[in-house]
Parts: sequence; C-alpha cells; structure tokens
Amino acid sequence: MTERQQLDAELTAILPYLPSWKLDPTYANHTWCAVLIDGTGRGIHVSITQAKGRFYISGMWPSDSDHQQCRPDKCRHITIARSQPPEKVAAEIQRRFLPWYTAAYAEQNERTTWHNAARNRQQEVTAELAALLGQKAAQGAQSNPNRIYVPGLAVEVHGGGTSVSIEMRFKSLKVAKAVLRAVVKAGGLTD
Repeated sequence: MTERQQLDAELTAILPYLPSWKLDPTYANHTWCAVLIDGTGRGIHVSITQAKGRFYISGMWPSDSDHQQCRPDKCRHITIARSQPPEKVAAEIQRRFLPWYTAAYAEQNERTTWHNAARNRQQEVTAELAALLGQKAAQGAQSNPNRIYVPGLAVEVHGGGTSVSIEMRFKSLKVAKAVLRAVVKAGGLTD
C-alpha cells in the first residue's frame, strides 16, 4: 500500500466521526495531501509528509474573482498523532481546529465577497468612463483592464471605482484651461 493509499484508508476511518465531511475526489491523485470537504466550500488539507507520524491539518481558503486566495494573516495548523483511534483524531480536529477554521473561513469569505463587489464596481465605472470618451477609447490590456486610453489621455479607475486618475499629454492651452475650470467647478480641488 502506498503512503497516499494509507492516508486515504486512515481518513476513511475518521470520516464517520466528522459529520458532513468527506474526501474530495479532485485530490485523489495528489501525493502529498488529501482534502476533506464539507460541501459549503470549506476544505481541510491533511498531510502525513510534513510531520512524521502525525496528521498535519491546515485549512483551504476562498478565492476572489481574480483567483487570489483570501487567507488570514496568521494561518493555524494542528498536528495529531496518527496512532490515536479514529474517533479521537476526529474529536481533536473538532475541538482544536474547526472552531478557529470555521470562524476564519467565514471572515475570509466576507473579504472575497467585498473584493468581488469592489472589482465589479470598478469595472462598471471603467465602462461608464470609456463610453463618455466615445469610439476612440481603448481599454487597457488584461494586465490592467481598468485603464482607458485615447490619444493624449489615459484614465485609470482605482479601488472600488471610488477614485480615478487622469493623465493628459500634449493638449493645447485652451483644452488644459477648460479641464482645470471643470475640475474647480466640480469641487475637485477640495477632495
């Protein structure tokens, strides 16, 4: 039996004591860890290679629309002796890891929700400003889709669409004065 098959067998014996958790089949071919999932998006990495003779338990974290994981500043892990009976291993996971992980995961899930909403708003504002600039406007490349270009002008939407930078180049004095008057009239110097 391979080390991974041994890990799967041990986790299969533990799972009856962890209600609603099951082995994630997408990790079946991983050699260094298995993952337990609960069907709500949460997952627990279980490794036997990081701590000899022990299960190394750590959390999986939600990803935002940019495919960036949102993780707590200080991730927690625990280790549990593999020699303990399955019900004791499950009890240790429930007592020492799941309360912290469940709360931390909920917090990180809120962060992803906030980030996704801010990203959506930023994209809406970018599209709105591009429409104001008309047919000559070209949105930035994939590296910065929140940047708009027209000849002599670049506009970039920042954060959740709450601030914008405008860079003008090689405009006539007449255009520069008109822009500055519009900024002053809109109260743009008091922000």
